Amino acid sequence: MTPKSKPLLVILSAILILSTLSGVAVAPMEPREVSQAETPRYGGTLVFLRISDSSTLNPLLTIDDPSFLVANQIFSSLIDRGIDEKGNLVYRPDLAERWEISPDGLTYTFYLRKNVKWHDGKPFTSADVKFTFDLYLDPKLALPQRPFFAVIDHITTPDDYTVVFHLKEPSPILMPLGFAFWRNHMIIPKHLYEGTDIWKNPYNEKPIGTGPFKFVEWVKGDRIVLEKNKDYYIKGLPYLDRIIYKVAPNTATQIAALETGEAGAINMVPEPEVKRLQGMEGIYVFPIFTALGLTNYLGINQGTSPAGNENPILMNKKVRHAILHAINRQEIIDLALGGFGKVQHSWISSALKDFYEPNVPKYEYDPKKAEQLLDEAGYPRGPDGYRFEIRLYYTAGDTPRERASEIIKSQLDKVGIKVKLVSADWPTLKEWITVKYDFDLAWFGHATGPDPDRLFVYYHSSAIAPGSWQFVRYNNSEVDKLWDESRRTMDPVKRAELFKKMQMIMMEDLPIIPIQERVLFAAARTEFRGLNETGAYWYCNHFDRVWWTKGSLATPEVAEAKIKEVESKLKEYKAGNWGKVDEALAKLEEAKKALSEGRYDAAVSSAEAALKIPTPPPPIGLYAAIAVVIIAVAGAAGYFLMRRRKM
Repeated sequence: MTPKSKPLLVILSAILILSTLSGVAVAPMEPREVSQAETPRYGGTLVFLRISDSSTLNPLLTIDDPSFLVANQIFSSLIDRGIDEKGNLVYRPDLAERWEISPDGLTYTFYLRKNVKWHDGKPFTSADVKFTFDLYLDPKLALPQRPFFAVIDHITTPDDYTVVFHLKEPSPILMPLGFAFWRNHMIIPKHLYEGTDIWKNPYNEKPIGTGPFKFVEWVKGDRIVLEKNKDYYIKGLPYLDRIIYKVAPNTATQIAALETGEAGAINMVPEPEVKRLQGMEGIYVFPIFTALGLTNYLGINQGTSPAGNENPILMNKKVRHAILHAINRQEIIDLALGGFGKVQHSWISSALKDFYEPNVPKYEYDPKKAEQLLDEAGYPRGPDGYRFEIRLYYTAGDTPRERASEIIKSQLDKVGIKVKLVSADWPTLKEWITVKYDFDLAWFGHATGPDPDRLFVYYHSSAIAPGSWQFVRYNNSEVDKLWDESRRTMDPVKRAELFKKMQMIMMEDLPIIPIQERVLFAAARTEFRGLNETGAYWYCNHFDRVWWTKGSLATPEVAEAKIKEVESKLKEYKAGNWGKVDEALAKLEEAKKALSEGRYDAAVSSAEAALKIPTPPPPIGLYAAIAVVIIAVAGAAGYFLMRRRKM
């Protein structure tokens, strides 16, 4: 080594020592657990398409599906129904953790969760439960599902988390159709409704609930937007960030949106499209309401009370019989309804085996018999070949029923009945048929289970009122007596016999034209898991366990906590004069942006990366070491320079 190189070596050595002392290794974050492929993920928006808009978001005021499929995500009930591994309907806790029924069947006690809040932050208590059910018991309000709760005498609340229902007599229907049926039992907030007109309360259109999703906005005729309830009482749920219920007025539009990925799910697949969609990549089709005995029928306007728009032709029983004989129901099922299900012969589905009466009149397809009955009823063919004209109503955009209506029009034409087809959106149609009674025949359908008493509101004369589902205005005192008796009968065998007697009478009276025991299907993109496992009531069960495969393993809470943790640390670094803190804060903004967009894994990763950027200031001891090195270097340099001069 030459003399000239020694000063340089000393300086380079000093620089090397300095750089070594100043380097700070930031310990890497512990890696998060890698989940299995089907572990639920967080985030994502489900766009859910439906044909019709909601009429209200107050679950006490209506029983139409377009309203309930939204309200059931906003509100919660005491208990709900699920399906066990054997396919049986079972009760599940919701707002109530547990419940007891007294041995005499007269007292039902529910013990409520203690960690539930309304979406506005107010605590949920037994006072809300009592308030809600007291509304059902108020005869002046005449809420649509009031008959299911008529057996309740009064309600007490021993404390904030216990509610007791005291019954007038034991009831076989209170649990299955009162507390645990999707259209009867959601709890509304006392603090927002007490002292108001429940029908006009503004919260009917901007609801506050306790459910897994919170209301954001309602653009009438277009969409309702819900967002995740971060304070939901079931920890770790829901998985989705938001649900958008969007109106798509015809099924063809819905299916096209599902195929392109514009929509994540559609509430009902037209039967003729089921087989095609089943073979399509990226889409899964699944049966819905499988345990409930679905039916598809034509309601007949044949009532007189309350007065309005009576049809004397359809009040003639022979005419009603003739219409059914003139309709080839199997042809309708095969050509318009996808070939699914079977011909319906009663107002109760044969799926309810214990209650179904197989010996009801069948009204087989017989056009000659139809013509004979029409002649006997006093309606011969006129010069134009027609006997009379009737109107058949269906929901606009409902392709299967539209096709079925065209087939019925053709079939009735052959026996001299002229049919005018009329369609409208659901809110308009509902007004026509249930309030104004301005129709002749109207397509309708419903579940007949889990207990046939749920059809009380469709056929018992006490349920006749504008806006109710007793729009056919059927009135038979003998049926009423049998039905009332069934509500007091706890013996299941005797009770089933009462319903069988009712069927024999009603299918002779024929208040409806039974068409199909229906099998319904829904469809979703495969990237949205769990939609086929929500529960017995499909879209009217909570969607809290539905998740998106493209979401994050990290929960939004974890991502938010990580960002706060890193932000706090960076503030400490900035106060301690660390280097590159501004660069780290810029990286943290990326994490915040990812959080706001629902990309929780990315938010955590960016936050972790931000924490690795800052460099610490050198320790105080390091400055002393540097000074010694500099003095040594300077001394060495001076020494060498002096020696050179002497040489």
